[in-house]
Order: sequence, then structure tokens, then C-alpha cells
Amino acid sequence: MSKKSITALDFGTHKILAMMAEETAYQKISIVAAGMVEYDGFMDGQWNDESQVSDAIASAINAVEQKSHSHVKDVYVGVPGEYIRVYVIESSVALQGADPKVTPEDIEKLQRQATEMLDRPSGVIIHRSPAWFKIDGGNKTLEPVDQKGSSLEGMIGFVIAEQYFVNDISARLKAMGIGVKGFFSSSVGEAIQMIPFEERDKTAILVDVGYLSTEVMAVEGDALIWQNVLPYGGAHITRDLAIGLERSFTMCERIKRSFSFNMPRNAQIEVQDNEGKSETFPAEKVAMIIEARVDEILEMINDAIDKSGVRLSSWSNIYITGGGLMPMDKARVYAGTKLNRSVREAVTKTTNLRPPQIYASGSGLLELIYNTIEEQEQEESFLDKLKHLFRR
Repeated sequence: MSKKSITALDFGTHKILAMMAEETAYQKISIVAAGMVEYDGFMDGQWNDESQVSDAIASAINAVEQKSHSHVKDVYVGVPGEYIRVYVIESSVALQGADPKVTPEDIEKLQRQATEMLDRPSGVIIHRSPAWFKIDGGNKTLEPVDQKGSSLEGMIGFVIAEQYFVNDISARLKAMGIGVKGFFSSSVGEAIQMIPFEERDKTAILVDVGYLSTEVMAVEGDALIWQNVLPYGGAHITRDLAIGLERSFTMCERIKRSFSFNMPRNAQIEVQDNEGKSETFPAEKVAMIIEARVDEILEMINDAIDKSGVRLSSWSNIYITGGGLMPMDKARVYAGTKLNRSVREAVTKTTNLRPPQIYASGSGLLELIYNTIEEQEQEESFLDKLKHLFRR
């Protein structure tokens, strides 16, 4: 039996993805329908072609409606990394009582106090979660409840959505007769889904190489603690091929997808043009062009991490996803030779949509939405039980 059918919008730098999903008794999240529409995306906090955006949203939602044979009345919206800012606040509270120990109320008090310390940031708080807690300055934990001590410390991560994005998307959807049920951080959803808890416990890095940009994030516990957007992605690799090989952008996308980082340099890469005619290109020349741009992107990633101020342990790993780099064969292995840490491919739970790297952000967004809904329902159920108890 299915329940809680929802639709989410995820904004990439080259595509808008609408996904309808439902929670079932057998599989937590089952994707019912997906609609993906290409558009010119955004850079530097602005739409590259503002006139395209509403039509692209409408087309993605329409595709979902046709595939699901249902009408979309409201959606949850994922805010992309370009339109968020990340803050971390450390705070502490004294534990009360004759034999003091941490209670859920203490945790909520600490998080409220951290929120007040944000000092009225411009934008909308769309995510708040702990990176860690400590009791009396001891070891970090995410499960402090019932531990004894005199003080509770914590580091809380906040994700703030730019007001411009919230207002703009709300107005566009309202004009279509579609309501917004909430705004969520696509970055947080992607990170929490793709990085195992034990890795986040040590602090881990997630890199999403997209079409026009690359997002680099540091995650600790359940919190996004740092984020940077680099202005290069997969489209820049394709553009370099188009210039170097003097072929169309579309043809060079096919060449890029056919390339392998461990391909023998004397090999030939064969692709077909729009008319089905085959053409071959020397792997050595293709490799020279691709690797030059990929090396530059990887150097920028390393530099951003080095300057982030985030303290990584010797066990911290880098996870990479995104359609700009990872669909190329052996990309993870190649990245591992250029970056200074162990590199792993971030795996999405969306198994029925291919290639999975392209759906990574949307899949994580859906899981974050469902987890938030579940937490809210549990809180409401607890409050209802308390109200019923006091009425007796």
C-alpha cells in the first residue's frame, strides 16, 4: 500500500528535474515518474536566460503528470548550491537537576540558542542540523540524550536560501497554479544520502561536478559545515573538445561520453553524428584536451578544500558525483591520482534512472523531504499524546 505521494523540483545548471515519488511498505521511496528538461541554467546567482525558466519548470512537471496520470497541485523545491550560504554556530547550555543529564529539551534549547546567534541573516533558514555534541568537553557524539554531565556543547550547521531564489520560484509556481510545500537544500539531501554515517562522523568531502559548475561540500555528522561553488563543470570540458577537434558541441558530448581515462593512447574513439555517420578521433588528442581541463578542475577542488578551514582527519574521504565528470569511464580512479585523499564514487539510491549520477541531487532531495516529513509526524504524534494525557 502506498502513501505520501510527493513531487519535488530539483534545479541543476543545465536541467530542471521534476520527480514524483511515493513511500511504500516495501521500499521507502519509489519513484513513480520523472521529467527532465534542459535549459540554460544559472551562474553567479542569476538565471542565464530568465525567459526560459517558467517554461522549463512547466514542461518538467507536465512530463511527470503525463507519466503518472495524475495532476500536480503542489511541490517541494530543492534550492541548488548556487543559492545557499552555510553557517556553523557553536553554543552550549548548562544541564539542570540534582543528577543532571541531557534531555531532548536541552538539545532543542541549544539549537534555538544557536539560531538566535545567527544575528538575522538575510535569506530563509531551510536546514538546521547538528555536526556534533559534547558533554563536559568530552568526545563528539550525535546521541547525547541521557548522558550525564554539567554542560552540553554543540556545533549546529545552518543552510540559508537566498531570498531572491525563494521569491522568484514561488512567484513562478503560483502563476502556474502550483503551491510550494517547502524549500529544502539539495546539497544537504545529496550529502546525507551519499556519504555513509560513519564517514560523516569523521568529516567527509562531497564533490558534485555539474554542467556549468562544481560544488564542493564538507559534511560532519548531520550538518553541512562548508560549501563552495567553482565556476567550471562538464560543459567546459565539452567546449574545449569542440574547439580542439573543430566539431559540434553535440558531437563532442558523445566523444566525451565514449572516452575512458585508461584508454590506450594509440586507440581510436568512434562516434556517430546526427545523421548516423561514424567518425573516429585519436584517443591521444582527446585525452590531452580532456585531461587538461579535468586537471584544472581537480586543482581548484584541492585548493578550495585547503583554504576552507575545515579540519579533515587522516581517515576523511572525498566522494565524487555529478554528470559533468563521473559518467566518463575510470573518472574516479583518475581523480584519485590527482587529489591528495582517498576518492570514492558517491552512489545514489535511485537505481531505476540512468545514468544515476545525473539524478544524484534529485534522489537525495527526495530522501531529505521524506525524512523531514517523518520527523515532523513523529513530533506531532508525541504532542497529540501529551494533549490527550492532560485532558484525562
